[in-house]
Amino acid sequence: MPETIFWDTAAFIALGNARDDLHQAAINVSQELAQAQAHVLTTSSVLIEVANTFSKIALRPIAWQLIEAMQASVALQSATIVHVDADLWQRGWQLYRTRADKNWGLTDCISFIVMEDYGLRHAFTYDHHFEQAGFVRLLK
Repeated sequence: MPETIFWDTAAFIALGNARDDLHQAAINVSQELAQAQAHVLTTSSVLIEVANTFSKIALRPIAWQLIEAMQASVALQSATIVHVDADLWQRGWQLYRTRADKNWGLTDCISFIVMEDYGLRHAFTYDHHFEQAGFVRLLK
């Protein structure tokens, strides 16, 4: 069974922004994951961050392309989007509140909870907060 990899906002941004310093590295990691037939898992809060990042009128097609590609992957059963419900939000909020010693955002905290729930160790991100939380980041 292929490994499931958590996709963070940082990966989507690096893939979508050709001017991003990590754009080519993100493409390389994405291609490696595709060759390994890795299952993609992300959250609706990550996709909200992606849409917000590319919210300027000229950039909206990037958000559309990234999010619609995720939705197509879900339809093909090669990806999963975990939708943040009241319980998951509350659990993420609790982690956010208890880790006042870290600069983790609420979306990160929700991501960490989801990764733990699904038994995931690897995240397609360059965000060092994932390493602080005990996960392995694939984009460096």
